[in-house]
Amino acid sequence: MAFEKQPEKTWTTDEALARMENYCAYRERCPQEVRRKMAELGLEGETAEQIWQVLIGEGFVNEERFARAFAGGKFRVNHWGRVRIRLELRQRAIASDLIVQALETIDEAEYLAVLLDTLEKKRRQYRSDPNARAKTAAALIRAGFEPELVFRHL
Repeated sequence: MAFEKQPEKTWTTDEALARMENYCAYRERCPQEVRRKMAELGLEGETAEQIWQVLIGEGFVNEERFARAFAGGKFRVNHWGRVRIRLELRQRAIASDLIVQALETIDEAEYLAVLLDTLEKKRRQYRSDPNARAKTAAALIRAGFEPELVFRHL
């Protein structure tokens, strides 16, 4: 018994716009994610461009706002360093000047406090390991902290 593939739903422009507005309102989205979602819905050509212009015009898509929210969230919640945040934003095709602005919003004192806190946690974790220093440094660098900053405080 073979299953037949259901034909894809075709969206009217108003339905597609409402769907994309909901998608963008749920959380901050980068332009790349929004364009990918529009393609998944089968939106293309002039219809897709009209919807894109409305989303930008009404503030549903804002690359600068996304970059700031992403950088702040990944730093505060996931304790990522600037290097990893920069790489992730580049993968999402965010403009270089916006990446710089987003990284500047991270407070230097808070950044150093997170680095030192993470460093202490890793030291305790690898306390009995003969390679503790190397493993601690590697973990912090993987988290995206600058190697020179890691070794200065290690």
